[in-house]
Amino acid sequence: MRLVTQQEISQVLTFENLIPALRQGFIDYTRGLAHSAPITNIDFPASHGEMHIKPGYLESTSDACVKVVTCFYDNPRQGLPTRDGCVVVASREDGRMKALLADAGLITDMRTAGSSAVAVDFLQRRQEIDLGLVGSGTQALWHARAIATVRTLRSVRVWGRDASKARELCERITAELGVAAEPVNLAEALDCDVIVTATPAREPIIGNQALKAGAVIVAMGADAVGKRELGEEAVKRVAQFVADDAAQCRKYGELQWLPEECLALELGRLLTGQEHYQPDGSDVVVYDSTGLGFQDAVGARLVLEALGQ
Repeated sequence: MRLVTQQEISQVLTFENLIPALRQGFIDYTRGLAHSAPITNIDFPASHGEMHIKPGYLESTSDACVKVVTCFYDNPRQGLPTRDGCVVVASREDGRMKALLADAGLITDMRTAGSSAVAVDFLQRRQEIDLGLVGSGTQALWHARAIATVRTLRSVRVWGRDASKARELCERITAELGVAAEPVNLAEALDCDVIVTATPAREPIIGNQALKAGAVIVAMGADAVGKRELGEEAVKRVAQFVADDAAQCRKYGELQWLPEECLALELGRLLTGQEHYQPDGSDVVVYDSTGLGFQDAVGARLVLEALGQ
């Protein structure tokens, strides 16, 4: 079994190769050519942590993979990263273990943000955008990087509960992406063309604040039972929900809080034309992202191909 380090992965996995592959992955998922098993989430309330286990595979390869990732939100106070994880890749032909990708959660971070970029590219018609980041952790940074791959960023506005973390994130975004980024209050962060909510919140963060006409909200923090970032007042102003997987979002995403009659379209079905929705430039649209195992399989396959496996 090949051991692949985080450093090796970081050298070959880029948004330039990942985002198109994820877009195709959503299309294949809709056509039954990419597969994700039901996810398993385990909470550790005493240590403010959680573990997510997601299996999946692509029919275009002979691999199957299982991703295990942990998120312990108090770790930064101890000088530790919030996230850790790995991806195990096995052969679907004989069951032999082929590779252990010791990525420390890198594939998860990149495929989550890359999938959001696929959704933004489809749902946001504006090519130059102001990006609002609600939350100042790892996923906020990765989403800025990914969305900058598919759109021109005029500005980045960051709101976070920890003001020092928000400032540090802004400094890093400005240095890396060459775009003006500044810490702001929540209302200013929401006055953007694309808003990413990247928090572990279990109580709504967005309520009756003003939302910009035509905004696309990437709601990726709610990925387990009980998590929630959008309140009832915010939901009332949403013209359309789009899900990575509608059934899974009903269990774990923002859709778990909505009545059954509130229907969500699916990103893959929009990309294939099986469902149709054309934002009119004034609609507020929410992309409900809970994460699917095939996305990890896409990332793992790109890494192994680049390494000649």
